[in-house]
Amino acid sequence: MVIPLTYIEPGVQAEVVWIASSPSMAGRLDDLGFSPGETVSCVLKKPGKGMRAYLVRGAVIALRYENAREIFVRPVAD
Repeated sequence: MVIPLTYIEPGVQAEVVWIASSPSMAGRLDDLGFSPGETVSCVLKKPGKGMRAYLVRGAVIALRYENAREIFVRPVAD
């Protein structure tokens, strides 16, 4: 099942499947490590549409809700 990254709860890992952003934003997200096939995990999730933080490639990256919802992932089974 492929879902937006915003649905991933803290502590859950997921694999990036695709980015549905404008080319410039998709390039920036790719530079940050949100590339297809990359494993990410949610570290912090503010209530509602607040900022979120994700661990990707050994770094914690904060994203706006608007950007995180454009990243589609597949949850990784433990």
